[in-house]
Amino acid sequence: ITIPRSVTSIGDSVFSRCFKLELITIPKNVTTMGNSIFSHCPNLRTIIIRASVTLIGKSVFSHCSNLQSITIPTSVTLIGKSAFSYCSNLRSITIPTSVTLISDDAFSNCSNLQSITIPTSVTSIGDSAFHGCSKLQSITIPTSVTSIGQSAFSFCYNLQSIIIPPSVTSIGQSAFYCCKNIQSITIPTSVTSIGQSAFFNCSKLQSITIPPN
Repeated sequence: ITIPRSVTSIGDSVFSRCFKLELITIPKNVTTMGNSIFSHCPNLRTIIIRASVTLIGKSVFSHCSNLQSITIPTSVTLIGKSAFSYCSNLRSITIPTSVTLISDDAFSNCSNLQSITIPTSVTSIGDSAFHGCSKLQSITIPTSVTSIGQSAFSFCYNLQSIIIPPSVTSIGQSAFYCCKNIQSITIPTSVTSIGQSAFFNCSKLQSITIPPN
């Protein structure tokens, strides 16, 4: 499909469930991508987002099971809830430094996601943001992040190492639930609250350092 340059905004669910759609280019005049635009487009493999886009709405690419990679331009300031959830073939993604919040469920159940770069602009990782990213092996949380949401990394079975920076003050409920390959973790002195079941069923966890405060 070809979207003309005259289009400045794409509304909710416009191309949702277009099962044979494989390629789309967002024209440079579009600034807003509404909710669920391309959700459940299982054959969508390639999408080009121009640098004019500032908002990626809720569930925009949810259940795009053949989407393998995507570049988010530096114009984007917000990635909406469940934006890439269930993109089961998404292997890598780079979040630009313009983004300050990784919303709830943003990358949940991206079961082939192996690497992701979180920029220093991000201050909060939402609930279930990376839930079920079963091939994710390591992640570095930047020193700008102050809170890790509930179930943020739950069921990341292959997550082996994670560095929690001294900026984090709260670790949400079930944040690392069932991360079965984490062997050690150090909680910085900045943390004042650890939620229920935060490290439940981390069966290989051998050591944990909890600050005295």
